[in-house]
Amino acid sequence: MFKIFRNNLFLIAVTGFLLACSDSDTPQEKSMAKVTEEKAVQVIADEPVAAIEDTSVAEAMPANTETGVADVMEKAESALEEVKKEVVDLAESANEEMAAVASDKPYQLIDGVISNNAIEGWKTYNGGGCGACHGKGGIGAVGPNLGNSVTQKLSKEEFVNIVTNGKSGTLMRPNKTNKRVMDNMDNLYAYLVARGDDVLGPGNLIKLPLGK
Repeated sequence: MFKIFRNNLFLIAVTGFLLACSDSDTPQEKSMAKVTEEKAVQVIADEPVAAIEDTSVAEAMPANTETGVADVMEKAESALEEVKKEVVDLAESANEEMAAVASDKPYQLIDGVISNNAIEGWKTYNGGGCGACHGKGGIGAVGPNLGNSVTQKLSKEEFVNIVTNGKSGTLMRPNKTNKRVMDNMDNLYAYLVARGDDVLGPGNLIKLPLGK
């Protein structure tokens, strides 16, 4: 296209030069200049037709190309969104696990599941006879609410000392000869802290692992 345009400019320039010299030219030269001018005009007149034809072809080709590119881009974006979702899910899961590990709580709660040490503590509480004085799930009866005691009043050291040696002036007897309780002291504490945090209910953990 640029070559045709350049050639046209050249013809126009030549034609202009011949016209400028027409006053001094012979009739034959004037006639030749006129013919040259007419050919130049004809070429220029024919050029838009070729341009239109070229444009129609060019318009048809990019349309198909753009459609193909759009399809590829759509599929790529869809795949990218799926990858992003998987990455977010993995990150959230990892954060939950890290938070559980970093927690200062003696138990862990991951994806709605209480850690095994709290379950063992629940078994120890029921099997060690604690419920006789402290009620179902440590809610309190003759003895105080143990969930509230370990989360609001007693340090772990104080708790261990009372469970081991009893408490003078109360019905709390020593458990230092109770092997089951002594072997599971940490588990018992974890269970009672979970109760005090209202993470676990007083019910059967095997049937109702969570709930109030």
